[in-house]
Amino acid sequence: MSLNELKAGEGRPVPMAYARVEAKPIWFRPWVGQLVIGLICAVLLGQVGRLAYIHHVLRPSLLEYSERRQTSTVALPARRGAILDCRFRVLAGSHDSPTVYADPRMVKNHAEAAQELARVLGKPSEEILQLLQDPKKKAFVVIQRGVAENEAEGVRDLKIEGVGVRNEPSRTYPMGTLAAHVVGFVRAGKEGPEGIEGIELAMDKYLRGKSGQREVYRDVKRRAIFEKPDSYQAPKDGIHVVLSLDSAIQEMLESQLAATVAKFKAESAVGVVMSPKRGDVYAMACYPAFDPGKVAQVPRDSRILCNRVLTDPVEPGSVFKPFVLAEVLAESAARPAETVFCHNGLYETGKRRLHDHHPYGSLTVEQILTKSSNIGMAILGQRLGNPRMHAGLSRFGFGRKTGVDLPGEDPGLMMPVKRWNSFSTTSIPMGQEIAITPMQLATGFCSLVNGGRLLTPRVVSAVLDHDGNVVEDRTALQDRGQALNPATAALMKSLLAKVVNEGTGRPAQLAQWQVMGKTGTAQIPKFGHKGYEPNAYLASFIAAAPETDPAVVVLITVRKPDRSIGYYGGTVSAPPVKAVLEMVLPYLGIPPERSEEEGAKLKVGIVGGGD
Repeated sequence: MSLNELKAGEGRPVPMAYARVEAKPIWFRPWVGQLVIGLICAVLLGQVGRLAYIHHVLRPSLLEYSERRQTSTVALPARRGAILDCRFRVLAGSHDSPTVYADPRMVKNHAEAAQELARVLGKPSEEILQLLQDPKKKAFVVIQRGVAENEAEGVRDLKIEGVGVRNEPSRTYPMGTLAAHVVGFVRAGKEGPEGIEGIELAMDKYLRGKSGQREVYRDVKRRAIFEKPDSYQAPKDGIHVVLSLDSAIQEMLESQLAATVAKFKAESAVGVVMSPKRGDVYAMACYPAFDPGKVAQVPRDSRILCNRVLTDPVEPGSVFKPFVLAEVLAESAARPAETVFCHNGLYETGKRRLHDHHPYGSLTVEQILTKSSNIGMAILGQRLGNPRMHAGLSRFGFGRKTGVDLPGEDPGLMMPVKRWNSFSTTSIPMGQEIAITPMQLATGFCSLVNGGRLLTPRVVSAVLDHDGNVVEDRTALQDRGQALNPATAALMKSLLAKVVNEGTGRPAQLAQWQVMGKTGTAQIPKFGHKGYEPNAYLASFIAAAPETDPAVVVLITVRKPDRSIGYYGGTVSAPPVKAVLEMVLPYLGIPPERSEEEGAKLKVGIVGGGD
């Protein structure tokens, strides 16, 4: 039967042998399904592995990222330790004060916010706008610290989104300008106020403390919701520093510096009051002064912030003569009663011509000091010679730092002996060709009146914790050795007393105490040029009292007094030194050497001549 016939038959089954088998699609084949299932399983296994990787490897960083997005760290500044004087009066302290801050990202209109804040704070809007738009400070900007309470309330009333007020420890100086150059000042830092000058800098590691912190969760608008558990770290406040300074003595010194500068129309003045027995500095001052709490108002190019007692070495002039004379006597190059011819006011040595303020003929060695003869000292310098003179002055500490515990001290200038020549031989005894700081001069003078010991001056007495316990005791005497033998030192005391009783220091006489001292009037060198400024002088006087048991050394140096009013050390600086001694000695409880009746018989306060 043909195929057609088979097709033509209706209702009749077609034999299987002749049936057409149609091919199935490839995806219906068994091996393809197995492959797909395998791929799906592989992908699932990969996802499981990825999840495991995220959970075990990326988990810490992802959690940190999430925490960072939800939380923020709030710094808790530490209170800075107090600076106290020797009687525990506060020279520098800390208190909480409002600080205005902003998150620039949350402030919608920087210009408008700057204008509103400027109106309340009294600060230029340009400065505030610059802070808000500073690319380096994206999240937190301090607009102003230490604002008044009414200003802080005014900022809160503005309700500017992204601007807030919080309390922070602020440095305060309750005595204003008093002892400003010793106390120093601070400026804002990452961990709170940082010491920049003075004790604030020198003792910063004790005063600063350590800031704390806490972490808070914030909502989408960066508003704090609640504190993260166990995130609080309390701040560790700084500890306290006690100084050898006495605020009462400091005020005595500063008032005299201010009055003297005003009286003689001077440019400036510096002063030191210290103990010759222990090296304790009772007062140290520069005038004009500044308020440590308002340092931002001081022009940056001004030197008013410099502690010139430490930083400015100068040619001392005649106030330096006792140190050379002490070495002359110690080396037996001359005797006190020996007569020296002073060439009637004009002395030619080599190519040099030296003059005295007054023409003197023959003077004893003690009269050379009493009358402050330049020619007499030059001749004594020639007798002593450069090697012995240099060695003696080195023992007094000149040419190196005193070691006082304040920053910025200059070592002064004393050339090596190999660089001294014949001019040096006659210049150094007059206080020229050498530069010393007021601190070096006061420290060296202490050696002349304390038996010849060279001491390290001290400003810091102790460091105390918050309970008043001593953390560090600095009251131990720091003796740097014998600068002068005791016999010569005793002789120098009597000669320095004669300067006050009979010579140029007579304006410093006291009725009840014997004062020892030396005047000095030095020319001021031209800055960057040879020679000296015309009519520009340093008028100095340094003194100690009482003679029997010296309790205090006082130095005052006045820069550029008006020549038409007075410029000699005996005229300008001796009277304020006398005034300081008259106040300090009774304050310290020093018993009088003479009775009031004996003092009344003296011709106290006769104006001396020369320097």
